[in-house]
Amino acid sequence: MAGRAATDKVIRGRFAISVNDPGHSLPPGWVRVLLSDIAELGTGHTPSRQHPEYWDGDVPWIGIRDAGAHHGGVIKVTNQYITNLGLENSAAVLLPKDTICLSRTASVGYVVKMGRRMATSQDFVNWTCSAGLCPDYLMNALLAEGDEIRRFGEGSTHTTIYFPQVKAFHIDLPPLAEQKRIVAKLNALSAKSARARTELARIETLVSRYKQAVLDKAFSGKLGQKNLGDLVVRIKAGKNLQCDERPPHPHEKGVVKVSAVTWGAFRAEQSKTLPQDFEPDEDTRIKSGDFLFSRANTLELVGAVVIVAEVPENLYLSDKILRLDFNEPVGTWLLWYLRSPMGREALMNISSGNQLSMRNIGQKSLLSLSVPYANAAIRTEIVSRIKTAFAHIDRLAAEAKRALALVGKLDEAIHAKAFRGELVPQDENDEPASVLLERIRAERAAELKPKRGRTARP
Repeated sequence: MAGRAATDKVIRGRFAISVNDPGHSLPPGWVRVLLSDIAELGTGHTPSRQHPEYWDGDVPWIGIRDAGAHHGGVIKVTNQYITNLGLENSAAVLLPKDTICLSRTASVGYVVKMGRRMATSQDFVNWTCSAGLCPDYLMNALLAEGDEIRRFGEGSTHTTIYFPQVKAFHIDLPPLAEQKRIVAKLNALSAKSARARTELARIETLVSRYKQAVLDKAFSGKLGQKNLGDLVVRIKAGKNLQCDERPPHPHEKGVVKVSAVTWGAFRAEQSKTLPQDFEPDEDTRIKSGDFLFSRANTLELVGAVVIVAEVPENLYLSDKILRLDFNEPVGTWLLWYLRSPMGREALMNISSGNQLSMRNIGQKSLLSLSVPYANAAIRTEIVSRIKTAFAHIDRLAAEAKRALALVGKLDEAIHAKAFRGELVPQDENDEPASVLLERIRAERAAELKPKRGRTARP
């Protein structure tokens, strides 16, 4: 590849890839080799967009979006295709099947293997492996570097791996037979960890469903009914003002946004600053223990409720966040009910507005809402059961989250063993990588050597 020469800077990678030779020891039979000595290095190009005849042809052309969608796998179908005319009139190259591609600009670190003859944009460096390098071994070596491969590049915000670094890429190379054993073992273990990730990722969805089931059961028993208006003694709201879109400083006053009232806890940082010349009603100041209700929001969040735990002394109600005061201690009871499937359905039935944007619940409709009711002892018992069940569910979710993190660490440990020569047994009968490398170099030299022919007689 023409252009600037390879850098002489040494950057050791996490496992088998490095920039130049960092000098760490290798297993018996392995050798550290310049990657371009055993794989043909190239890049791609983008045919001119000014020529429509260069596009929408039959040649698959890999872009960043394609690499992101197929990261770590084989790519056969691309979002864009170019024509043979586009190939002929650009620096794009039609590369053979099994070529390994690494994105080096924009989103650095995507790795894909070509499943057919394809071309790429200039955002990639591509390696067409010789007989001495298994393409899947190279792909796994690049994937194992993960986000750390950015260390080979330059720039913190927009990292790019430039060609002087790419030209100096070295790889820790086992014997060819061992490469194939490593790949087979990694594929088997990766499949297992992928299944584990899929199952653990499902826990989050199951947690949400389980919690909804707990709430559904809690309020589906034989309970009395009351209109919310029979329990509310006062509803208080703030003003709708033009505010500075930032949280207030301690010496300023602010109002909460609808995003402050979510399905978990009150978020004081979701607030904006009131004009300095406006003095809010002191009765609209938010205090610990307040029951807050979002009267306007999206379809999913209208009617969201929280009970405030801690809050700064300088936050006030907005026109979209209501405070409900009750004539008896039913706040926690109503909080859980309004978060339940039954409560959500009831709120949807009294909401109005465009289904695709903001929904609204008027105070009159809210006070007419029918809610389950029981005496204080029953309410306390049911709320206690809900909290106990939720605590158990949260513990299980936390364990699943820790397990998911451990899967990632396990993958890293597997890669470490693979590229230290410890993942699969070594075979002393394998041809050493150094011998293989010398044979490849000799074959290349023979191909480059001019053939001797007879001189034509006059």
